[in-house]
Order: sequence, then structure tokens, then C-alpha cells
Amino acid sequence: MTEEDITAASVEGRRMAIIGATGFVGSHLAERLLAQGASVLAIARSERRADNLSAVRQACELVLCDLTTGPELEAAIARFRPDTLIHLAAHADASENFVQMADCLRTNALGVVRVLEIAARHGVGLFVFGDSSKVYGHCEPPFREAQPPAPVCSYAIAKAAAWQMCQLAASLGGPRVVGLRPTLIYGPRQNANLIEHVRVCALAGRSVHLLGGRQTRDPLFVSDAVEAFVQATLCSNAVGHSIPIGGGCEVSVLSLVHAVVETLGVALQVYENEVDMRPTEILRSGCDNEEAARLLGWRPRVGLAEGLALTLVCRQ
Repeated sequence: MTEEDITAASVEGRRMAIIGATGFVGSHLAERLLAQGASVLAIARSERRADNLSAVRQACELVLCDLTTGPELEAAIARFRPDTLIHLAAHADASENFVQMADCLRTNALGVVRVLEIAARHGVGLFVFGDSSKVYGHCEPPFREAQPPAPVCSYAIAKAAAWQMCQLAASLGGPRVVGLRPTLIYGPRQNANLIEHVRVCALAGRSVHLLGGRQTRDPLFVSDAVEAFVQATLCSNAVGHSIPIGGGCEVSVLSLVHAVVETLGVALQVYENEVDMRPTEILRSGCDNEEAARLLGWRPRVGLAEGLALTLVCRQ
């Protein structure tokens, strides 16, 4: 597919199911796809975050189900008959224990296998998998697809296994598969993350005590992440690849916190190395986005200063 083809391609008229549609990225993606003329089946485990879809709730069908159990998911896929399924649901990364390990494998690996089986059974043509740059563990940035996964937490271990299962399912006659491995995604409606933590501290008048501070992150604004997922549904060149995507600016955690504080316009004390880092803490994270440019015709457009303003200023 040429760059002109990528520009001309459209999701208009496509039938697309999003698993994890009430989540942070999923809700923004649902809004984008509907605005571009796609029909959207929104799938979520519960009503807990359904307000994220309030702007488009009347324009899409919302189905509540647990992707790991029960008949509801398959019934919804059989009825809606999507040509594309975008899988964004996941058990979140968290402090490690045996319960966390089991939950990650159950949802982030076995759950994906179940969805792949249902997709294959009902003729879904394309499966887009929400992978993670955390699969690279302590690999040296910039992350590239060819770097062997070296996950250091159960969340990333399950994600790495799930992508391999995606490739296996495709080889067995299942849907074509594409994966995206984003870095830290942030923006309006964001989940609990470093940026949101600093905002909450500012509102409460509390100082920020950092877990380390010299580790790096590559913040990716949510509209850019959504655009990458849209392109992944359109670009045949991307099939079979799981592509790292990032904001294009590797910054230290300490620098990111100070940028948040500056954006908020508050006086806030920030203390480094006040909390012991988790054994599974990623020390560096960053993507050069060259593979995404080549395979998806995609590069991030929103810089960190603009993204933080869009995320934080409107919430003050």
C-alpha cells in the first residue's frame, strides 16, 4: 500500500467491534470510528465506565459481558458480524503477587485466545490486538518490533504470549492479525497513571513522592494512539506485525512530573527516590516510530506540551 493509498483509505461503511470500548483508549477510538462512518459494536465487562461513551452511546450498540466466560460475547459477535475486531481489554499492570499473575494470564492471554476462537468461528477478517511496549522489558530504546520480547512483569508476559497466539491463530486459518505496542498513553479520560497522580496531588495540595525519577517514558497522546489503531485497520502492509508506537520524545519521569506541574501552574514539591521502585519497574521506554511510519503511514502529531495542556488545563 502506497502513502497515497493510506491517505485515501477509509473505515466508512465498515463493521467494527471494540472489546474494551468503555475504557480510556477504547472510548476515544469508538468516537473516532463512528465519526468516520463505521458501524461500531462496543463491548465491555460492566457499566462502570460507560460514561466514557456518553457522547456516542446512542450511535453504537453496547454489550456487557466477560470475555473469559459466558455466551454473551459470542452471541454479540454472531449477531453483529464485524469485519474487524479491535481487542483493547486487559487486566492492568500492578504490583506482583500470585493473584495478579493468575488474573493477567486469565484475561490477557487465555481471554485473547477465546476471542480469537470466536472471531475465527464467525468470519471476522481482521483482528487488531492492543499489545504493549512493556513486552520489551529492559531492552535498550528505541524499541523495534524485531527486538526479542523480554517481559519482566506478568502483564507483559501475558501480552507477549497473547501476540504469539494471535500469530498462531492466523496461521491456522483465523483472522489476519495486527498488533500495536504503545508506550504510556495519556489524555482526557485517562486511567490512573503518573500524569493523573500528579494532578490529584496538586488538587489535594500534597507533595509528589516519586518511585525513582530517573527512569524514562515516551508519552503518547490519546488522539495519536487512536489514529494508529485506525490505520492498523486499513493498512495491509501491517498484517502480521506488532508495531511499537510512542510519542517520539523519551523524557525522564522527573522531567515529566515537572512538565505536568508547570502546565497546572501550581507550586508543588517533588521528591525523587522517595518510594522504592517495584522489581518490575521499566527503566527506559521509547520508540523511534520508523516502523509505524513505514507500515502504517503514521507518526505522532501532538507534542508533550500541547498534549498536557489538552489533558490538564480543561480539568482545572
